[in-house]
Amino acid sequence: MTLSDLQDAKEQIRQSIDIVDLVGGYLSLRRQGRNYVGLCPWHDDSKPSLTVNPQRQSFKCWPCEIGGDIFTFVMKMESLDFREALEMLADRAGVQLAPPRKQADGSDYQFDRRNLYKAVAWAEDKFHQCLLTSPEAEPARQYLADREISSESIEKFHIGFAPHQWDWLLGLAQQVGASPAVLERVGLVGKRQQGEGYYDRFRGRLMFSIRDPRSRPIAFGGRVLPGLGDENPDRPEAKYINSPETPLFSKSAELYALDLAKDGIDSNSGIVVMEGYTDVIMAHQHGIANAVAVLGTALGERHVPLVRRFTDRITLVLDGDDAGQNRTMQILDELLALFVKQDVDLQILTLPTGSDPCDVIASQGREAFTKLLSTAVDALDHKIAAVTNGLASQQNGKGPSTHAAAQAVEEILGTVARAFPTGGNASSVSLVREQQVLSKISRRFGITDETIRTRLTAKRREQSSRRRSYFADQHSPSEAPAQRRDERLSLSAWEKELLELLLHQPQVLPEISKQLRAEDIRSTFCRQMYTRALELTVSGQTPSFQSLIAATDDNDEKNLLVACDELGEQKSASDTGQRVRDLLSLAEQQKQEAWQNSQVAELKQNQLDPEHEQEVLAELFDAFKQKHQ
Repeated sequence: MTLSDLQDAKEQIRQSIDIVDLVGGYLSLRRQGRNYVGLCPWHDDSKPSLTVNPQRQSFKCWPCEIGGDIFTFVMKMESLDFREALEMLADRAGVQLAPPRKQADGSDYQFDRRNLYKAVAWAEDKFHQCLLTSPEAEPARQYLADREISSESIEKFHIGFAPHQWDWLLGLAQQVGASPAVLERVGLVGKRQQGEGYYDRFRGRLMFSIRDPRSRPIAFGGRVLPGLGDENPDRPEAKYINSPETPLFSKSAELYALDLAKDGIDSNSGIVVMEGYTDVIMAHQHGIANAVAVLGTALGERHVPLVRRFTDRITLVLDGDDAGQNRTMQILDELLALFVKQDVDLQILTLPTGSDPCDVIASQGREAFTKLLSTAVDALDHKIAAVTNGLASQQNGKGPSTHAAAQAVEEILGTVARAFPTGGNASSVSLVREQQVLSKISRRFGITDETIRTRLTAKRREQSSRRRSYFADQHSPSEAPAQRRDERLSLSAWEKELLELLLHQPQVLPEISKQLRAEDIRSTFCRQMYTRALELTVSGQTPSFQSLIAATDDNDEKNLLVACDELGEQKSASDTGQRVRDLLSLAEQQKQEAWQNSQVAELKQNQLDPEHEQEVLAELFDAFKQKHQ
């Protein structure tokens, strides 16, 4: 793809996708004046700090200094590089992209992400064909038959098998000229600790293909089968292992079968999150097409934007054992805070003791499981029920007065304080929900509303104090964002003013260009933007925010442009002529100071002859007098 093709494609995509629709697919937005605001997903945001500007098609969060356009947003949210974000948004916009350029010898870069995707897809096919045809896979086929997983599901979910050999996949790769280094990069093989070479990471396992929302294979989950694992009683293998973290895969940011479930999601049922691969497969096999599974980790913060793209309702299904229940209780406060802030309805279904979704669906059918889903309770109600479980029931209109009851109230109020925003940050829905919860606590424990409100306020103050303390510890003055910023983006006051004028008052560029040369600008980035604006003017075009932000693919540079754009808009009503005069005066002053500093340096190093030295001293003295007059 040539530079011209790339710019054309970017502009087509930018014009086809509204940033409000894009960001609104990930976050809950509300209108605020001409803009939209939402809770920033990149810091612990208790109030809407993220601003989306529909007119400029930009976004900005000032507290964490992140901003940019639709490409920046997708790159940050999805952890993609620019090319991947471009492809993802091109698909959304229906724009056809030209293939990227090859290397000088015509070959692809071996670690190019397209090659990595191809490697995982190739392995998925080999595992799948092995399951279908290899005699070694008979135990795997028998296991699937015993679990009543149909041949249609085996095809639909691309289930496979890895023979119990140290180099089976490596041998197949050698036959087709595939690079072991590429297989290592995507987590299929590992380097030997002793000696040279590699070994297959998955051996003697049933293979579950993990795909991203675009149905591209990115990783695998492997279940060891009885009699096929490493026979070492001193070091037994884990029943399940997933691919390690790779450029394509992060287990805390993916959900198994989401590529299939997204088409089965509706506004009433939302998405159903389970714990295991076979749970999801059995659910889909029986028509529960909105089921997904977490990947060896709990439902967490990085899942929120992923799920929010498709639904605002989630039902988390817990196995009927103590382990699953305890894991959920440990993270429930965090889940509630995440989902309430994003206006996502989180329901929890606890299955009968000793059962999991796969067993329930296989033995009782779809209708029975759907009926169980209808009994799922709001996550906060689940928390209240769990905390108050075992406390004495109300008697004679009085709630329990034990120490345990007081602790229960404190724990519940701590959850409410964290989950529900306060003041102007709270939506009407969350305010109503909060009042319902507090009324329930009042009735359950026989405590007045006023007392509960007082304790809730105190809890919020405690949590706010802890957050401030944590933030101060994590961001000491020596590590302030402005000081950590790349030197190329460190702008002087007049350079920022120049960019603000270019973005909002481009008609002054001819006047500025008469006195300001590009080489007079110290900042590389500012100099590039100034040069680009001059080129546009010469070609008969008017420089604009869109044309300048399109000239860079660097997220930090886009962020800086958005910041200058926002600040420049605030100054639009100022006297433009005076701003230009001040700008040129500051630029000349800085130029003069730079010359003075260079001359002083030469004097200190005795690099000048005596006659020239006297001339320089006289000029420096005159400049000093003029400055102080």
